[in-house]
Amino acid sequence: MPEVSRPELVERARKLAPQIAERALECERLRRLPDETIADFRSAGLLRAFVPPEYGGFGLEVATVIDTAREIGRACGNSAWCLAICTLHNHIVSGFPDAAIEHVFGSGPGPDSVVCGVFMPGGRGVRCDGGYRLSGAWDFASTCDHADFTVLSAFLCDAPDADPKGMGSLLLPRADFEIEDNWHVSGLCGTGSKRILVDDVFVREDHVLHTEIGFAVVGDRETTARGRLSAGLPGSSIATLGLTGVSIGIALGALEHFRERLVGKVRVATPKAVHEQVGAQLRYAESAAEVDAAELVVQRDLAEMTADAQAGRKATIEQRARYRRDAAWIVQTCTRAVARIQPAAGGHAIFLDNPIQRALRDSQAMAAHVVADWEGAGEAFARAQIGLPKTDPLV
Repeated sequence: MPEVSRPELVERARKLAPQIAERALECERLRRLPDETIADFRSAGLLRAFVPPEYGGFGLEVATVIDTAREIGRACGNSAWCLAICTLHNHIVSGFPDAAIEHVFGSGPGPDSVVCGVFMPGGRGVRCDGGYRLSGAWDFASTCDHADFTVLSAFLCDAPDADPKGMGSLLLPRADFEIEDNWHVSGLCGTGSKRILVDDVFVREDHVLHTEIGFAVVGDRETTARGRLSAGLPGSSIATLGLTGVSIGIALGALEHFRERLVGKVRVATPKAVHEQVGAQLRYAESAAEVDAAELVVQRDLAEMTADAQAGRKATIEQRARYRRDAAWIVQTCTRAVARIQPAAGGHAIFLDNPIQRALRDSQAMAAHVVADWEGAGEAFARAQIGLPKTDPLV
């Protein structure tokens, strides 16, 4: 594909949204993305946003993942989540050693590769000649049914019975892991976030990223992603703020459907005309204001991150803690915005084919993610402001 700008890629996502919306109910029933949706993401080049240009990617600004997920999220939160996750995982892969980058983006689907991953340690890698023998089980592997590769976090040790000496993220091809279908959930049902099983698989040393115990691989290091995505952006901030476009998109889609119901009369049993249903209008106005505020916050943070990186300034611990706080606040705020309008959407909004109830469940599922942990994020922000040591791996 020729060089593509961020606005061009966002426009491609916007044009895909109507057909993604038509598959939203099917996506839930399948409990994974329809094959056609993955094919659409690939044909539109959406998975290439952070892939290095030398491998056919676009190396775009980090804001791209928020913008594309927002457009898809208006139509289907499940599809937006998978798009954001896969885009961010390609960013993580672009920071691996050259041999791993070549393996993922230089063969098979190349820059359109789907990479799933789990960054909570679910197994152990035992040192062997040339690498590690990996075994374990990892839950929440979104899009694993369509994955060409996976990145899995594990404790690393020198012998099977030895204490861990560190942690790492290990890159494996699809042939090296199994999938256990345990994804029976209330929200984000269509993300296919099933369990990955690995049984004594060899992983080469040049397919491993190392970190200290207690800190996520994407958290404590600066990104080494290539291309126009400037070096120096904090990996933790990309991993957290990068998911906010999903929440914003889900909330915007719910607001659009609620507005349509307002115009057509929300309460069929009420004697009041549409213009007299002030309560529903106020719910709509407050939720819309919250979503606008959430989008402005993430835009502010991304502009600051990018400007600092381009100027060669590393983000301070105070900035990183604020980004952590803002990501959690955005997800929680968008979740509240959807929850506020749902009761005023009328009885038909509880049917499973109604997008508003799906937005409610999907947003609540997102609010349970570690990125959205307000207590943890708020504490991390306050600790940074008053000079206490960092304890949160996502700062």
